[in-house]
Amino acid sequence: MQEKYHSIVLGNILPVLDSTEPRVQAHAAAALVNFCEEAEKEILEPYLEELLRRLLQLLRSPKRFVQEQALSTIATIADSAEAAFGQFYDTLMPLLFNVLNEEQSKEFRILRAKAMECATLIALAVGKEKMGQDALALVQLLGNIQQNITDADDPQSSYLLHCWGRMCRVLNQDFVPYLPGVMPPLLQVASAKADVQILDDEEQLRQVEQDVGWELVPLKDKIIGIRTSVLEDKNTAIELITIYAQVLAAAFEPYVVETLEKIAIPGLAFFFHDPVRVSSANLIPQLLNSYKKAHGDQATEFLQMWSKTAEKLIEVLSAEPAIDTLAEMFQCFYESVEVAGKNSLTPAHMQAFIASAKSSLEDYQTRVKRRMEEKAELEDGDDDTYSYDIEVEEDQNLLSDMNKAFHIIFKNHGPAFLPAWEQLLSFYDAFITSQDPTQRQWAICIMDDVLEFCGEQSWSYKDHILQPLINGMLDENAANRQAACYGVGIAAQKGGLAWSEFVAASIPTLLQATRHAKARTQEHIFATENASASAESTGGCGELVQHFAYYQ
Repeated sequence: MQEKYHSIVLGNILPVLDSTEPRVQAHAAAALVNFCEEAEKEILEPYLEELLRRLLQLLRSPKRFVQEQALSTIATIADSAEAAFGQFYDTLMPLLFNVLNEEQSKEFRILRAKAMECATLIALAVGKEKMGQDALALVQLLGNIQQNITDADDPQSSYLLHCWGRMCRVLNQDFVPYLPGVMPPLLQVASAKADVQILDDEEQLRQVEQDVGWELVPLKDKIIGIRTSVLEDKNTAIELITIYAQVLAAAFEPYVVETLEKIAIPGLAFFFHDPVRVSSANLIPQLLNSYKKAHGDQATEFLQMWSKTAEKLIEVLSAEPAIDTLAEMFQCFYESVEVAGKNSLTPAHMQAFIASAKSSLEDYQTRVKRRMEEKAELEDGDDDTYSYDIEVEEDQNLLSDMNKAFHIIFKNHGPAFLPAWEQLLSFYDAFITSQDPTQRQWAICIMDDVLEFCGEQSWSYKDHILQPLINGMLDENAANRQAACYGVGIAAQKGGLAWSEFVAASIPTLLQATRHAKARTQEHIFATENASASAESTGGCGELVQHFAYYQ
């Protein structure tokens, strides 16, 4: 909509901002939030001057709810427009500083919170250079506001958490001196326990049903109440800690051990709230990287931290019940291995990981079989394609992240991973003969990794690799053709003498792949280029030159 109908939408909303009715003005400004948060900066740029002129008028409204909405809308526009917003900085930022410097009376809390949000999003949009001394002045203002918050229900507290995260991204290493003031309240929120109540009688149940921020879960003859607002705040806090660790790297080291042991690792098994498990999984590689940057990957402290963390990560791979979250756990594992580096997994780690992967692959096969049976039983016109497609997508994401985990382990451990990995060969043999092109791609890609990172030792698995590559080079699916052609090129470069006969025999097939009917289409171009590169690396250069001369 934003791309095709921006002139129509904005042409109709902008005049409504000039309405004489404050509530109409506020609703029009709110509609702009919905439009602008999904709009590309190139779409918004021609409208920025008119948008800001009208929204600045709303900031002068006598109605505080109109001012609050105008600030939210300006913040959203700044977030979408990025650097293009810089031309309005000198007009807006002094106004926001004025609001933030006002006495902290209760009736203006939301307005001040919106001003904080707006100022920090503008800061993120325009950057540290444009802000100059305003950047540090804004951080000091935020610190003063935080120190003066005394009520537990002050809405400024939750806004401040996000504001600190944005200013960390703006200031980078210059933000480090402010961590002692920022981290304690953030760690407290991130450490929150689940607020769970067993609702025994109808009066309790009615009370909780009327309260916002509760989720009711039936359990046998009981109703369990879970306060979701606490869990959402916990998730937000963990996401913000991830930003600090990522941006500040080694400078975040003083907080790594406490965060890892008390928040991130326990968060992997926080089954009350899926997003907390996901954000904890995203946090762990950043914490490891921060500690490694500070101490080095061979330091005793880091090696001890990694050993304990690796065991926990592998353990959770067998415990995670949600398919989409399990994919995130595999991603956490391979990103962490990448941080830990070469030879970071012991044989025991590898064996435990393969046991978890095997269990996940067995469960996957069971789900595929069930879906096929259910689909066969459905009557014509009664096909629930939406839920089917969601399940398929979740499984594809899971297997993709599992393959990436195998890739990273092979990359960092080479042939040492083969004894554990070969226990999964039966699964990949099944994938390679599947009618599903995605399954075939998974199988070919993992065989490429064996060739690339295990060199001559890959020949031991020739019975599982040769035919997939031969069939893959002529697969109608472009991704599979690309992966198979890449594999032949890798065999030529790293496979050694044992692979030379196969490589030489593959040249005509590689050249045939470059002549595919759709070779030059956008979907197939990468497969064609891989076939060309592999043919050249295998010695088919003369024929290849003749082939491309034909296209010119």
